[in-house]
Amino acid sequence: MATPIPQNQAAFTLHEVAEATGGTLRGENREVEGVCTDSRAITGTDALFVALRGEHFDAHRFLPDIANVAGAALVERGASVPAGFPVVEVDDTTRALGDLAAFHRERWGGRVVAITGSAGKTSTKELTAAAIRGAGLDVGATQGNLNNQIGVPMTLLALDEEEIAVVEMGTSAPGEIRRLGEIAGPDVAVVTLVAVAHTEGLGNLAAVRREKLSLFDTVRGSGVRIADASVGAGDVRYGDAGEVRLLGWSMLGIQTIARHAVSSLVSAGHAGETREIEVRTRLLGEAAARNSGAALAIVRALDLDLESAARGMSQLSPVSGRMCPRGTALGALVLDDTYNASPHAVEMALETARRLADDREGRLLAVLGDMLELGAESPQHHRRVRSRAERLCDHVVCVGPLMGATGDAVENDVAAVLKALGPLEPSDVILVKGSRSMRLERVVDGLLQSGGRA
Repeated sequence: MATPIPQNQAAFTLHEVAEATGGTLRGENREVEGVCTDSRAITGTDALFVALRGEHFDAHRFLPDIANVAGAALVERGASVPAGFPVVEVDDTTRALGDLAAFHRERWGGRVVAITGSAGKTSTKELTAAAIRGAGLDVGATQGNLNNQIGVPMTLLALDEEEIAVVEMGTSAPGEIRRLGEIAGPDVAVVTLVAVAHTEGLGNLAAVRREKLSLFDTVRGSGVRIADASVGAGDVRYGDAGEVRLLGWSMLGIQTIARHAVSSLVSAGHAGETREIEVRTRLLGEAAARNSGAALAIVRALDLDLESAARGMSQLSPVSGRMCPRGTALGALVLDDTYNASPHAVEMALETARRLADDREGRLLAVLGDMLELGAESPQHHRRVRSRAERLCDHVVCVGPLMGATGDAVENDVAAVLKALGPLEPSDVILVKGSRSMRLERVVDGLLQSGGRA
């Protein structure tokens, strides 16, 4: 389900809108308050409506109705506009929305942390926001999946009294990350991972790397570039090596305990005293441990208190659809990881689920759906993931034509999946994971509603 776009009270004169976007004001200059891209969500007569145009929609057709409820609109040149309704005309309203958000970001003046990566960016964003709150600062952060050319600008436009913003950035085509970085103007930029994901739009792993690392080119002045040690780039590294090293991790039930060695920064490029910081989080597995290291590296770059930040991370609850543990009435544990899927993320989830099942002395069952947007190499990635799952799991149910091309699969139907799983036992762990469009959260709901009984 799409995340609702947050409302904002960002205020501009139409002269400022034209200046920020390189547009042309048609009509009287007036003040507007609240930038809106959804005609159904306009809440005030002073709002500025941005008429976005996409492959399957054109908001310009709503302008006759908008003129009765909004203060002005941002439109593309040549659009038909109701008489007397003030507009700012631009070449591209999506780009202009980003330009306006960049203008607001400068005026707001706080610090921005930008996070991208092939996996782990949402959990890292959530852990970082929790860590900053734990350190006593007011923080704004990307909500849900608002990490694209519309979501990022609308996130920035909502900033008001926050001291720091943590902004997640996603991509499916070359150039998107650089553009989002230009809009956000990060003081700290983070690349969590470079792995096979969105290769259908980006081309190959080398192209994914170029796209993700382009975020570093947009860092301001003396800002800090942070990356997982496996990425091999950045000013600060975390993970298996670098300034924030993962010394070890373990799971205690559905809690992950990670130990990190954090080098104190004495001066640029010179590490001083090293401290060991323990992070206890309700997020699961090695991925959570590594992502908590990313959050500590960010806190370190922001010169905030590490221990307070670690305590803040301990308060974070799992994000729905992202390795979220759900108990059935029978006692079986369902791991809801249905938000999205890439080969690396599926394999990490399988490893964590296997560890949980062993701790419970139970079986590991997996429902795995298609992994989309992998391009020409999709068949080999599906074969590899299925092979890995069959080695780690006691029973695997595959769903979808891509998974089906590698062996037996069932119809993407809740009843069919539950029947294929068979009766559950109280000690079972069931991992459910697939790409967003597979909608495997329906399987999770079916397991919970059935109480784990076939």
